[in-house]
Amino acid sequence: MKIFKTALVLTLIGIACGVLIGLSNQITAPIIAENERKAELKAYSALFPGLDEANKITVTLQGTIYEVLEVKDGGQTVGYIYKGRLTNSYGVIDQLVGIKKNGEITGIQFLNLDQTPSMKPAIETNASVFKGLNANDINLTNLIVFSSSANVYDTAAGSSFGSTTMRTILRDAINQFKNAGPVVEDPYQDIFGAYATKEDDSTFTATDKVTKREIIKDASNNVIGYAYTLTSVKNTGTGSNLTEYIQDQDWSLSLLVGVDAEDKFLGIEILSSQHTKNFIEMHLPYFESLKGVSVATYSSVDTISGASASLAHIQELLNALQGVL
Repeated sequence: MKIFKTALVLTLIGIACGVLIGLSNQITAPIIAENERKAELKAYSALFPGLDEANKITVTLQGTIYEVLEVKDGGQTVGYIYKGRLTNSYGVIDQLVGIKKNGEITGIQFLNLDQTPSMKPAIETNASVFKGLNANDINLTNLIVFSSSANVYDTAAGSSFGSTTMRTILRDAINQFKNAGPVVEDPYQDIFGAYATKEDDSTFTATDKVTKREIIKDASNNVIGYAYTLTSVKNTGTGSNLTEYIQDQDWSLSLLVGVDAEDKFLGIEILSSQHTKNFIEMHLPYFESLKGVSVATYSSVDTISGASASLAHIQELLNALQGVL
């Protein structure tokens, strides 16, 4: 009977402990999850200061990468955050890699750096080397060479395993960026930069070819220029002086032209075109040559051999912009 009572008491104690542990988990689990969420958001902001949102996107994942986030600021895509996780002999490394749309690495942040405490400072130092480098310029073969003179990236010694693990995740993030991103192209950002925002200029009176003007501001809300949408339909006609293959028909073309506060060209992007792709893209160097040129003093200078019909259409639109300004 005594044994039975003892067993009953122990059972009741076990049940009570189980209930207490369950209640404790119910209380602490949301707190832990919230703390982890805040830590991640802090890490996101360290990679992209001032970001508005970071949303998970669906892509085919590379190597150690287990999640990809698309980062937006002012509603515009500015880059990507890659989450990667890998375990070595000392423990797990869970890290974030930020890469802008142009390939610039914004940094590496660690969600979990489960390594020997004395190794952590060296790993963090070696990770900081990559901030500001361009992902397209990094030699991926040399990147994960272990303890070799071929590895030119580590600046701190004493953490070969941890630093190699960190660089392996970085390599997979770069591969992910090259193979699965950037997935969104924004002509406004190509002209005015990643953090530019736009708003319609309600004071502008549209013409038949210059259909819209937008005010462009930087991250501090300062006006840095204007974006003009130029569009028209032009009959290219036929003639022996035209070197590209065309037919006597109407062709539509729409351009986005950025100018600064002094009405100088900042950039030109093709929004849509019915011209033959190979010919219209021949004018991209021509667009580059116009950067910094005043719209008022712009003149028709053909720096491209061939593609005469599409060039004439481009110049018709730029002349229309010149007339507006």
